[in-house]
Amino acid sequence: MNLKAIGSTYRRIKRWPRGYRILLRLFIALIIAVACSYTVSTFVDTPKMHRIRKENHHLKREYTILMEKIEASEQVLADIKHRDHYVYRPLLGIDTLSDPDIMRVYSEYNDDKYADYNDDQYGAMIADGWRRLDNLTRHIYYASVSLDATQELATNKEEFSTVIPAIWPIDRTKLRSVSSLYGMRKHPRYGTWRKHEGVDLAAPKGTPVYATGNAVVSEARWRNGYGELIELNHGFGYKTRYGHLSKMYVKEGDSVTRGQVIGEVGNTGVSTAPHLHYEVRFRDNTVNPIHYFNKDMSPEAYVELMQQIEESTINN
Repeated sequence: MNLKAIGSTYRRIKRWPRGYRILLRLFIALIIAVACSYTVSTFVDTPKMHRIRKENHHLKREYTILMEKIEASEQVLADIKHRDHYVYRPLLGIDTLSDPDIMRVYSEYNDDKYADYNDDQYGAMIADGWRRLDNLTRHIYYASVSLDATQELATNKEEFSTVIPAIWPIDRTKLRSVSSLYGMRKHPRYGTWRKHEGVDLAAPKGTPVYATGNAVVSEARWRNGYGELIELNHGFGYKTRYGHLSKMYVKEGDSVTRGQVIGEVGNTGVSTAPHLHYEVRFRDNTVNPIHYFNKDMSPEAYVELMQQIEESTINN
């Protein structure tokens, strides 16, 4: 214990134990060290931090280049798809690709797939990159399948031109009306709304029905709803169906040519009046048969048909 003189008297000064003093000095030294470390790390670029910043800058630049390449590929692919859908396929007279299995592959992934990347800014960038790359991969697959089909048809264009449904299935002079269009409608018998997968061509019973393209008969029998039905397989993914017939002149396995009489208009199956139910199918999916009628018509006749259909729709 120290004694300190104050005037003519002495007062004892109490000091902390040695252990406490050492701890206090260590604590102060630790605070100073932390402050110095923070200052250095914040305001002074150490060799390690310089290397990390340089690597980050390099990665950002590489990421930017990668995104630019993906964007360029997307633009090229969009051009290929545009030419396939709006040049090659219309030239060959075929529909756009709509195979359900292909479209399922084409659909986008759920965002949950990229959830692990969205922790911070860089993670979000990586997630966006993966999402665009996945989309690009699916688009490339879809386009390749579509172009393969187009190439097959182009290679066999001469044969294709004879098999594609390209004429009216009945004599247009016998046509009373296009009584029901392709798409959603209120069923005339059941009164419920459902998709109509073809067109109904009202005509007198016994009117000849023609094969609309060269084909092989894949079905010729009674089927629920259709009544007496003939299905033709034209190849290249195309099929046509002729329903509610009164007579059938072909059987399964027969080969038929475009314009050949295969049956007669009737009123069999679920039907309210004599008519032909006509379907065009591509890759087992129905398409609008109206789009194929103009292949056997002048532009004026096609416009007249469209006006007739529009008036029929308004009246119904």
